[in-house]
Amino acid sequence: MNMKSMKYALSILATLFFTAPVVTLADDAPPPLAEMWTLSPKADHGSELWKALGEHLAFRAEHGDPRAWQGYTPLLGDDLSRLGARYCCFNWADVDAYREWSDNNPQVGEHFRDNVAPHVEKTEHYFEKLDWGNSHWTTEHGPYKLFAVTEFKIKPGHAADFDIAREKMSQIALNQGWASDSHVWLWSSTIGGEANESIIIPHRNFASMDREEESFFQFLSRHMDSEDAARELMQKFSNASSDTYYQIWEHQEEISMSTEE
Repeated sequence: MNMKSMKYALSILATLFFTAPVVTLADDAPPPLAEMWTLSPKADHGSELWKALGEHLAFRAEHGDPRAWQGYTPLLGDDLSRLGARYCCFNWADVDAYREWSDNNPQVGEHFRDNVAPHVEKTEHYFEKLDWGNSHWTTEHGPYKLFAVTEFKIKPGHAADFDIAREKMSQIALNQGWASDSHVWLWSSTIGGEANESIIIPHRNFASMDREEESFFQFLSRHMDSEDAARELMQKFSNASSDTYYQIWEHQEEISMSTEE
């Protein structure tokens, strides 16, 4: 990564997973984009990277960063030392404005280069397109600490089938009573890299993951008049992806910027 890209990269340090405005997505949905960066530390530099990133975000805040970046760590798999930083929500034009802010504040990029970059082995970056129309997102049942993310790798040529099935299931959920304070979700698609779609489900704690109630399949069956119809729809959805990946991201206050104005 060249110097200008590195400066912008940590100027931007997006969501799934996540801080969103307090909305229920009725008439005034937030802007459609989020941005995610993940930083993997060099061997034996995990604690140093954590400390350096926290100090860097404080430095950014002191210099008027207009974005309140939120920090996350993964809880599953074999690469648990990664740090994720995400910002939501904005329009494409806001990217131009943010890059201009970065260019006008070179000391911020220099601080990252001098204090954070020496501990970084690998950087990944993605934009996300958020599908508010098929989502039910609210923070009223939070605050959320954990974000369960299921990522679907879409088969070539099957994106339309996936979108049709996703929209039909989502609209039934939204219009027939599944959407509630205890059933909150957000759909997103990755911009950059392979064609991936994700659903993000927030939780206050681990206990909130343990729900004793009807399954979504049972819910669909009731509102589609038969199990066969529900099964056919879910099979169409499943057949559009070649693989799935499940991760839980934990929000970390120590490497997050304040969201208070």
